Amino acid sequence: MAAASLSPFQISFLLCCFLTLTIVLGEEEVSPAFVSLSNVTDEFSMLSFKSQVTRDPYNVLSNWNSNISFCQWNRFSCSHSSQRAVALNLTDKALEGTLSPYISNLSFLQVLHLSNNSFHGHLLIDFSCLPLLKILSIWGNHFKG
Repeated sequence: MAAASLSPFQISFLLCCFLTLTIVLGEEEVSPAFVSLSNVTDEFSMLSFKSQVTRDPYNVLSNWNSNISFCQWNRFSCSHSSQRAVALNLTDKALEGTLSPYISNLSFLQVLHLSNNSFHGHLLIDFSCLPLLKILSIWGNHFKG
């Protein structure tokens, strides 16, 4: 019997669901290996976001690369304790492109400001995987659906 292989999206979805269950069930102890994997997931999700941006006239995303910790990237904030992505503020940066569905993997995200840019297409974010999201600001874009 051949082993089933999972796509990166399926793996990310499973990780998102596991993190959501961990938060919902109030699990306080998380292994360092799991935190490291979670950090990689956050970085991958943001690099996927960047790859969908077709225009960045102010070079806001210029330091978004694996040479430095994603917690030090422009317009991006991490929790000091968990080093997980908690806020992204890209309002009024004249960015163009589509939004990567991998944003759904940022399970610790609390603030997402994307207003007044030129993002377009369908909004394919699974908000059920973002249980801590408190502020969502996406007005002034060109989303469909």
